[in-house]
Amino acid sequence: MDAEMTLPGLPARLHRSWRQLAAGICFVVFAIGATVVGSVIIPVARLFTPGVERRREVSRAIIRGGMRMFWRTMLILRLFDCKVRGAEHLAGGRLLIISNHPTLIDAVLLLGLIKNAVVVAKAALAESQVTGPAVSAAGYIVNTEGPVLVAEAAQAFANGGRVLLFPESTRTPPGQPVRLQRGAANIAVRTGCRVVVVTIRVSNPLLYKGAAWHEMPLEMPRFDVEVRPPFEVGEIVAAHESLALAARDLNDRLQQLYDTEMAAGGAA
Repeated sequence: MDAEMTLPGLPARLHRSWRQLAAGICFVVFAIGATVVGSVIIPVARLFTPGVERRREVSRAIIRGGMRMFWRTMLILRLFDCKVRGAEHLAGGRLLIISNHPTLIDAVLLLGLIKNAVVVAKAALAESQVTGPAVSAAGYIVNTEGPVLVAEAAQAFANGGRVLLFPESTRTPPGQPVRLQRGAANIAVRTGCRVVVVTIRVSNPLLYKGAAWHEMPLEMPRFDVEVRPPFEVGEIVAAHESLALAARDLNDRLQQLYDTEMAAGGAA
């Protein structure tokens, strides 16, 4: 076949070029916005807010508003399309919200959707000059292993927060299976919280692990986000002799769910 006939059409290539430009603009805007929010807006708001926990809630509300605005801006710029189902399940108390992690901007979406979210964040985010001030002000949990993570999650639940955790601990490369670490399961069985499972599928790879910011697929990606109803873990805990075995069982069930969902849903 003639090589020229296999080239993508001009409109598609122009749209991709636009998305590459828009992505660059968004990265700059995010860096500036995160710096202003963490270093100016949140500190000023905290001056007029009494109480440690109330100041954290105000900080989370400011971050949520910024994330919603940023996500909507990306939609307006046509970087991608997005459909969310079941967002009403993100309300309620003592929720551990877990999600797979195919792209760099998954947290932006979920932080914009979840009220009073306490994120389990990487140490690099807490130490960054750009994101560190906001992470600290919001009282986010720095990802760690074992009892400390469980204790901090339990405290967040007690204070009315909803814990958001990506149990893979890193983005999943395109075409690779979801691989859950056991931190989320340990939190669930040791705190007795309710678990909300989120699945994120992306029609075309975008901002995946190892991808540069300007690497854009020819066709505009579509995010398909499904939030499942919360479920209790009490029966799983009661069926085992120890919490360690219960956590292993829960993690296996969650792993099977993601394996089934990702296989059925195609691209992720």
